[in-house]
Amino acid sequence: MAELNYLTLNELESEKDKLVNDFNELKEKIIEVEKTSNTMKNNLNALSGAIQQSEKLIKIVSDKKGKNKKWKL
Repeated sequence: MAELNYLTLNELESEKDKLVNDFNELKEKIIEVEKTSNTMKNNLNALSGAIQQSEKLIKIVSDKKGKNKKWKL
């Protein structure tokens, strides 16, 4: 004859609590990764702006090089 095993309400609630804790921990990790990703995107945009400004200044100096002998690269 087959042996029957039963789960108690406490065992089910305990398992549910573990799942809820895992869910909440993962949710917090996702929030932290999203914050880090946004910070990295903001830094990337700032660097892009700095590169554009550098290119603009290099062009200004390059354009003036031939017109004014005092300008040097």
